[in-house]
Amino acid sequence: MNSTDSIKTLLATTGGDTVKLFDLTLEPRDPCILSYTPSPGFQVNSVKWNHTNLVVASAGDDKKISLWRKNGQSLGTVPLAGTDGADNIEESISTINFSSKASRYICSGGSGQVVRIWDLQRKRCIKWLKGHTDTISGAMYNCKDEHLASISLNGNLILHNLASSAKAAELKDPNAQVLRVLDYSKISRHLLVTAGDDGSIHLWDTTGRSPKVSWLKQHSAPTSGISFSPTNDKIVASVGMDKKLYTFDSGSRRPSFCIPYEAPFSSLAFTDDGFTLAAGTSSGRVVFYDVRGKPQPLTVLRAYGNSEAVTSLCWQRAKPVIVNENNCAAEMALLGSALEDSILMPDPLPAMISSSLATSMTTSGSRTTVRSSSVDSFSFPAGITGSTSGTTGLSPSEETPIRSSLWKGGSLARLHAPRNFKDDMEVFSPLVEVQPITPSLDKLWDDQEGFKKDFDKKSSLLFPSSLRFPLPVEGGNENRPIFDWKSSSLPKQVWILSGSCA
Repeated sequence: MNSTDSIKTLLATTGGDTVKLFDLTLEPRDPCILSYTPSPGFQVNSVKWNHTNLVVASAGDDKKISLWRKNGQSLGTVPLAGTDGADNIEESISTINFSSKASRYICSGGSGQVVRIWDLQRKRCIKWLKGHTDTISGAMYNCKDEHLASISLNGNLILHNLASSAKAAELKDPNAQVLRVLDYSKISRHLLVTAGDDGSIHLWDTTGRSPKVSWLKQHSAPTSGISFSPTNDKIVASVGMDKKLYTFDSGSRRPSFCIPYEAPFSSLAFTDDGFTLAAGTSSGRVVFYDVRGKPQPLTVLRAYGNSEAVTSLCWQRAKPVIVNENNCAAEMALLGSALEDSILMPDPLPAMISSSLATSMTTSGSRTTVRSSSVDSFSFPAGITGSTSGTTGLSPSEETPIRSSLWKGGSLARLHAPRNFKDDMEVFSPLVEVQPITPSLDKLWDDQEGFKKDFDKKSSLLFPSSLRFPLPVEGGNENRPIFDWKSSSLPKQVWILSGSCA
């Protein structure tokens, strides 16, 4: 057999309740460098590497997503224990996938019939994409993170618009077969491939309503794995329970090659260079093929016992986000060195802001200006509003504002109020309208105009601010909001602004 020394990336696998990481360059020694069990007794159905190649995410029948560093350190689970009911997952998870551009967002789907998108920085579910009426068997972002495709066991294929959370398209398998596997092209944003129980494989251009190319009942048993070549999306590979591996060229309606094996296949994954295929089997083996030309077997890895199928495979990325592995913190290892501002999901948990809020304010001597046609097009961090609840009840535009509605020319952080804002008296909020204090004094001076004028003259010397904000005259007893606090060494004062102040 040929050597696997050219394979420099690690392979993550799942079988039974165990996740394993393999370094094939260690052969003939034991190539397994890490083995862990997220939840003993619960089957793991899906595994994915993040964009730094340092963290593995896995999910299955334990109803949670587990995060582990490749050095064996657990980074916890999503959702976090003790979170509110909106984040709780009461379903077996069949599939997970990171977004294409970065590791902050990961999607999941399963028996709950809803695709969930999780923000791993906040450890919260930020979107619920509905529309399926059966168990979701696959979910994946397109290469631009514009759409997310999901398939279900009743043969439905739904494209979700990530900016609006609406359905971009709802398609149906032409043969109404149970759909098991899905893959998006890493080159074209509109190409994806699906396959299922009747052995048929369909190549879709999602701008149309029907498959672009179909290979009907190519497998004589359910198709268990499907994958585009990462370097040439005209090449598609598939494996099935009929013990066969096929490669296809989309320019032809016939398979390019057919490679048999001694056991049924259960999963499939391409390396990023497009040279090597890993195919998991129902007997716990992983078979490696060189697909340059006719696929040739390289080696066979005994990953699990004979009774444990290899349910999921994932290679590390060829071009990962670079971080210092030796001294980076857990969040850096998971999210990378730059916490990206996604074009489609810049601030997935915006706070509700009163429409009466002015568009500029002064906070602790500094001025932050917001330029927007509507205050609903931006949001304050949860620390400002005092609420970190989910987005249930928000409209799609409030749930995920698009960048076109934000202030151009700067990062999203410039739209946010200071995060460590705290009222001096810990009583008033700068966003809450209260009854002015000074107008109530008018009642004491109704018949003492002379005294009132004398008081005004003296108070202007004691309190210079009264020159800018004079005491109200009769008839001016309307409510005015407290707009800002300013702490100093002088006695604390509450500024009462007129409605016309900016």
